Amino acid sequence: MARKPNARAQYTNAAELIELPGSTTAIELTGDRATLWRDIRSRWDLEPASEAMLRNACEALERAHQYSEQVQRDGGTFRDRFGGIKANPAAQLERDFRGLAARTLQQLAVRLEGG
Repeated sequence: MARKPNARAQYTNAAELIELPGSTTAIELTGDRATLWRDIRSRWDLEPASEAMLRNACEALERAHQYSEQVQRDGGTFRDRFGGIKANPAAQLERDFRGLAARTLQQLAVRLEGG
């Protein structure tokens, strides 16, 4: 069972390289994603499975953020070779990764609350 400490830590938005114990890969989290990682890790003693869920959620949010920046840079639509307007595939990927992160964080919350 996880525990909640009383004090809330203050964080910066610097990039952070996250390595999960037992994993061979590391992910780089920036901004709010790094803050979310540190905040949850400081508030809860996570079991390995819960830590993996948090890592997956933060990684999905990081990817969604990257696709969001791409959509902002390139626009939400483009013209295909026939002149038709098409949705930017990055917008769909952003939506998919945000949904994945939301579902994973919801499952993690249920685990932490003991439900």
